[in-house]
Amino acid sequence: MKRIVLGILACCLIAEPAAAEDTPAAQQLLLTGKYGEAKQAFEKLTANQPVAAALGIAQAQSAVGEYDAAAKTLSDAAEKHSDHPEIPAQLACLAFSHGDYEGAARHVAAALKLDDRQLLARWVAAELHRTAGRLEEADKAYEWFIDYYAAEQSKITRSESLHLIGLAGAQYARWHRNHRQFSFIANTLYPDAIGLEKAYWPARLETGRLFLEKFNKATADKQLRAALEMNPNAADIHAAMAELQLQGYNLAEAQSSIDRALEINPKHLAAHRLAADVHLSNFEPHKALPLLEKARQLNPRDEATLGRLAACYGAIDGLKDDVKGTRLGELIDEVTGHNPHAGEFYVALGDALDKLRKFPHAAIYYQQAAKTLPQLMGVRGQLGLVYMRLGQETKARKTLDAAFDIDPFNVRVSNSLKVLEVLDEYETLETKHFQIRFDPKHDKITARYAARWLEEVYSKLSKQLDYEPEGKSLFELFNKSRNTSGHGWFSARMVGLPHVHTIGACAGKMVAMVSPTAMPSPINWARVLQHEFVHVVNLQQTNFNIPHWYTEALAVHYEGTPRPASWNEMLARRVPQGDMFNLDTINMGFVRPGSSEDWQMAYCQAELYAEYMLKRFGDDALAKMLDCYADNLTTPAAIKRSFGIETEDFEKGYQAHVKKVVASLVVGGKKPKRMTFSELDRAHREDPKNADTAARLALEYFRRRAGPKARGLADKALAINDKHPLATYVKARLFLSIGEKPAAIKMLEAVLDEKKPEEHVVGLLAAMRLKEEKYNEAARLYGLAAKQDPENLKWTKALAHVYLKSGDDAKLGEVLVTIAGHEPDSITIRKKLARLALAAKDYEAAARWCQEAIHVDVMDLAVHRTAAVALGKCGRHDDAVFEYETTVMLSPKDVRLRLALAKACVAAKRIDQAKKVLQELLEMDAQSTAARELLETLRK
Repeated sequence: MKRIVLGILACCLIAEPAAAEDTPAAQQLLLTGKYGEAKQAFEKLTANQPVAAALGIAQAQSAVGEYDAAAKTLSDAAEKHSDHPEIPAQLACLAFSHGDYEGAARHVAAALKLDDRQLLARWVAAELHRTAGRLEEADKAYEWFIDYYAAEQSKITRSESLHLIGLAGAQYARWHRNHRQFSFIANTLYPDAIGLEKAYWPARLETGRLFLEKFNKATADKQLRAALEMNPNAADIHAAMAELQLQGYNLAEAQSSIDRALEINPKHLAAHRLAADVHLSNFEPHKALPLLEKARQLNPRDEATLGRLAACYGAIDGLKDDVKGTRLGELIDEVTGHNPHAGEFYVALGDALDKLRKFPHAAIYYQQAAKTLPQLMGVRGQLGLVYMRLGQETKARKTLDAAFDIDPFNVRVSNSLKVLEVLDEYETLETKHFQIRFDPKHDKITARYAARWLEEVYSKLSKQLDYEPEGKSLFELFNKSRNTSGHGWFSARMVGLPHVHTIGACAGKMVAMVSPTAMPSPINWARVLQHEFVHVVNLQQTNFNIPHWYTEALAVHYEGTPRPASWNEMLARRVPQGDMFNLDTINMGFVRPGSSEDWQMAYCQAELYAEYMLKRFGDDALAKMLDCYADNLTTPAAIKRSFGIETEDFEKGYQAHVKKVVASLVVGGKKPKRMTFSELDRAHREDPKNADTAARLALEYFRRRAGPKARGLADKALAINDKHPLATYVKARLFLSIGEKPAAIKMLEAVLDEKKPEEHVVGLLAAMRLKEEKYNEAARLYGLAAKQDPENLKWTKALAHVYLKSGDDAKLGEVLVTIAGHEPDSITIRKKLARLALAAKDYEAAARWCQEAIHVDVMDLAVHRTAAVALGKCGRHDDAVFEYETTVMLSPKDVRLRLALAKACVAAKRIDQAKKVLQELLEMDAQSTAARELLETLRK
């Protein structure tokens, strides 16, 4: 609440009545953010309107952080004009906003002695009661404003009066759960304030804050932008905009608003706190700490600052159940010594730990906040959301229901309750180590396979990471329901809002994921589950201390798949330009990337950090770092303890490793710099004797179907270098366009360098040989290109096409295996490999490729049928039964599949199940001789 008092200090213009026309003009300058001009205008009024002048000057000084000067201005005026209550009221507000509660109380008493109905003094008095834990007195003080408004409504002529009444009314409404009061304040009271003074931006600001409190971002944004139009130089508005951006994890935008607020007012307390919040949101308590220490100097009693500071102490020193003797414990004692009902301190503490993903301890302090100050309105919603992240949905429902009763307009609470309603319709599949919740209408099959895969993953990863999570891990698969997409429910499940850009997320105790059957295109869902389970393990084994970049590094590393071709292309382009993250910036790439490519770059670089550590420091490097994070070390300290070097040395080595990786991606030499058509044209005109530029420009003209231009430029290039490969390629394409194929082939063969083939030349020549059905030659040429540029999958895919056309299944299988490793989301390749293996009677391979295909599309009937056959041939009869069961689920009316299932049950010696299947089959098709004969055999 003290952030509001500071706002009042910058905008409550309580001036003495005067006939002079200059006072409104000076006030207008102040309201529109022209503080220097406003100060000068008020100074001119000193002789005739000394009180109005002093108050105005102090407001202008406060708006830019000149608080000492403002206090002196007001104190000097108080000595000369001791009969004006507005002056001590402003002094009280100023003292309170800087933690001088004793001084604030003296000034309040002085103001109320002169005027018992002085509104600003009344407001500060109410806040003094609250911050001292005198809750009954504070409640009565807030209620006084409501009574005052009821009695004096028709007589109120000042926007500032309505502003103060709105602040007190909102606080009273929070404490008494009066939902309608918020609507009245936002839709009637503050609009009335603007009606009295069109430039009165604080009314827009407070309306925006009310909606921000409810997580109604769209309306809050509209109101705050309207406030900025009124006064673009109000630090309070820019701070509120930063808070809005932080709700959506738009950290860069939040920092921009914070910077603007501090540019206007370098001592703006809320802006300093929000600057720390940016680092907390980026999991950097060490960087937040000095900012909060600085904020503490601005107001040593501010509970919102001290709560964040306490969280940093806990995160840095290590969170413990018993905080006695710790910095966290000492700060708690200090705050509660001043205010035994310091609920807002505990809220700030819980919220900061929530940002740092210390969910178990965030829940502890949210509980303490609700217990300490039951009047708090939003804390139960925050606690309920943390329970959701911890997978404690029974607790979450009870808490969120209570929160909704208190505040039905909180968007995150409302969304989370809707998620729980959807989950009520779900079923749960339990295994030894997991609980899987799923939509039974769409995902029975998905859940069956997710359960099997997770147990397989558990066995492998718990050994590799040397840790077994406590209890059963909760996994939830979200599908479309109630006109909301699966991704919408997934996002609401994790944060209560629709801005999560991934398809799976882990909160340490639970994982939520968009169901693969709800995704617009197939994706390797098994990789996603494995990836998220690594997070489950990492977060728990380090007590939630592992930084975001490192758990992502491990999650990608343990996927065990080659780096995607798109990542290689990205590295080859960005690394030479220095467009990389480092350990200070990489977390931002995950939390709030500047682009989708930045997000991919963060994952790519994180995995490269893991690769680098293994290569430089040995096989136990990753485990050493995990041990350090489990001991609550920072990344620099973890690097020092694990590897005996400083972070600077570590980063230098990493940079060298990445550059070496990039160098290996371009075997054929450095790729020419990408240039636009206009850049190529300009470069050619500046250097017409450059054969490379002429040839590249010729190619661009050819692509634009400008044949004469292309030919002329190609000829120029060939005149300079008669064996220029790209220029020859352009001429060959021109010859082909007029039917001169032999001449084109002759030209291409003349410039083909088999040790270092130019990609256009070898590609065109190979394509022509393939068209002529000269498969061996086409394969040889594509092989040359693949050897030259092994990271470029287009050559491997071209080879696959040759072998497919030629019917060379053995070689086709070899290249498809390579492609499959780089394209984990491709079901087509895996199905083909399964069929090839089955035809070759390599049943284990067929079963393996079927499993990989199922990991991409769990609903493909043909894959399950092939898997069942292959598994049966391998003698894995129980697994074959499992697959045949799935085929029956996918096609329940197909009696042939039921018969195959029965036979598989017999092979697995599951006779009772076989009998049941056959009986069901005969109920569907009484004429099935095969089913009847098999059933009779089983009954003997």
